[in-house]
Amino acid sequence: MTARQLTLEDCQAVSDLEKQLFDGRFDSTALRALLVKPIFYGVVLPAPDMPNTIHAYCLAYITLMQADIIALGTDKTKQGQGFGRITLQHLIDLTEQQNVPEITLEVAADNIPARRLYDSCGFHVFGIRKDYYYRGENQSDALIMVRQFGSAFP
Repeated sequence: MTARQLTLEDCQAVSDLEKQLFDGRFDSTALRALLVKPIFYGVVLPAPDMPNTIHAYCLAYITLMQADIIALGTDKTKQGQGFGRITLQHLIDLTEQQNVPEITLEVAADNIPARRLYDSCGFHVFGIRKDYYYRGENQSDALIMVRQFGSAFP
């Protein structure tokens, strides 16, 4: 499977995944608005035989000095199959081609699968926001992670 850049035609499918995974932070209207921003870049991983079905996505702002991942998600039925890694690797490759010095992201400290992915892709914890996420009675810190240009994959 090959990741590619997000298009207008992908916005509804990504919005549907956002609802499934994160209670709809980005609806299709918001995604369409992001697409016109010059610093925005979205990556999608479509199903091989169904290009309108998106298995995973990554949304980021990319400037000359930094890429900031604002969302990365994989369909719940496809998690653990490497699809998130494919979209993340696409973004890493793009930023390295553009000589962007670092990529940052934020992840809930209790999101162990995501943390394993980021660790394995050369990200490290740079900062912590204590008790940032509230999920009912549960709280979780937000970890700010960074990956420097050229960081090796273990």
